[in-house]
Amino acid sequence: MALPDNWWAPHDGYVARILSALTTDPGRPVLHWRDETLTAGQFAASVAGTAGVLRSLGAGPDTVVGILTASNSPGMLRARYAAHLLGAAVCHVRSTNPGSSADPLPVETQLRILLDTRVRVLVTDAENSERAHLLAGRCRGRLTVVSPGTAGRPDAARPAAWHAPALAVIGFTSGSTGRPKGTRLSAAAWDNLVEVTGQAFGAPDTGEARLLVTTPLSHTVATMADAVLAGGGSVVLHEQFEPDAVLRAVAGHRITHTFMATAHLYQLLDHSGLPHADLSSLRQLIYTGSAAAPARIAEAVRLLGPVLVQGYGTTESGRITFLHPGDHQDQALHTTVGRPFGENEIAVHDPDTEEEVAPGVVGEVWVRSPNLMDGYWADPASSLRALHRGWYRTGDLGRLDERGYLHLLGRIADVVKTDGVLVHPDVVERRILTMPGAAQAAVFGVRDSDLVEHLHAAVAPRPGARLSIEDVKAHIAAGLSAGHVPTEVSILDELPLNAGGKPDKHRLRLATTSATVEA
Repeated sequence: MALPDNWWAPHDGYVARILSALTTDPGRPVLHWRDETLTAGQFAASVAGTAGVLRSLGAGPDTVVGILTASNSPGMLRARYAAHLLGAAVCHVRSTNPGSSADPLPVETQLRILLDTRVRVLVTDAENSERAHLLAGRCRGRLTVVSPGTAGRPDAARPAAWHAPALAVIGFTSGSTGRPKGTRLSAAAWDNLVEVTGQAFGAPDTGEARLLVTTPLSHTVATMADAVLAGGGSVVLHEQFEPDAVLRAVAGHRITHTFMATAHLYQLLDHSGLPHADLSSLRQLIYTGSAAAPARIAEAVRLLGPVLVQGYGTTESGRITFLHPGDHQDQALHTTVGRPFGENEIAVHDPDTEEEVAPGVVGEVWVRSPNLMDGYWADPASSLRALHRGWYRTGDLGRLDERGYLHLLGRIADVVKTDGVLVHPDVVERRILTMPGAAQAAVFGVRDSDLVEHLHAAVAPRPGARLSIEDVKAHIAAGLSAGHVPTEVSILDELPLNAGGKPDKHRLRLATTSATVEA
């Protein structure tokens, strides 16, 4: 069924800009996924059809649509655009890991997210249909599943106005405490991120942007994909990061922009095919997620040229600072995460007094930005602690130098960031100590020569008990997640104690580091 021109006009948000770009040249290929290529016209029609289905099921303002599809599929974008077109909010329930969605969340965690956010409709696909219907059954009639192949009338979509203060996305942190924490992002914040990203990607003299996606569309790269489509570009979707596939895609699709985790950048640098790859089309390679080793940054500059952009941000605040390609040419700046994006203001405050400190003094990094979350979902106490007079308290320790570059030094809380996931060691320790044979446990982070942080655990068994490394890891994975499993587990007769009678993590870390160096 043909739709009238500008049928999306009542929406007046970023999806309207995307649909306008799609319908300008409907025969243009815009999405590439697996062996499938979607033209602009096909994708626009599928968004309208999905919106028609969602509306018939009650989706609209003040409702939340859940999305459970294959990693980085066109269906993820289609479902979000359709929901936003109707004024509904969305949340993704497959994974909360910003670096990879290879391992889906356990059923119980997905169920808790759906119930906590009061999702009314869950959009799924053939690969996830069984799980979606299992979840719907556990919700006891409070959830309707939109299965693959469900037909919808595009003319039934009836776009709704896009109200700036309205809830647009419930994003989730990585579940570092064993329970993912939802963040409330407004329509205005999402629109702003798409707008400023588009300004950076779509300079008039640089031509069409072609984005390669390898990290989850449930996180940072989502607004990049939106900006590229709104600007008339195209997106290549990969379900996971794989260096050989990335190099082939950059050459084959003439990729101009891509986004990856710092650990992925290392994999790319170490790949034997990099020296022979055709990367001539690449204008920006954006990396983020963890601190990068200065030596590896210098290596990346040498091998990749002036295309590197380092980003620092959080789920709660979106992007905060960046180190642009010109900054990468100055090795003195490789220990920084750059300066704030134009829409942001950052400051360093004393964590105890909350007073701003002078340049060079270490404190907690605060950010004020139009991209900030409105607060945590159903958690006013945490929201009050994190948001203070229009500022977001990141929990990161850092200092600003005299030129305004930000140097990050760690976390105020004792957390370990491994594979893009923040893990609280005490959560893992408590899980280990539920093993009948475990007497003591200490979990801590150890950085390797590339400054990549790895989770380590030291465990002492009860007298007469026998513990194996495999049993400890399996026990952690079963009770928490694969992301909480330490890279290394040591079984010791007893753990060294500090003056307070607790396991001495400092001595354990030093012993681990020394053993690694000697090896």
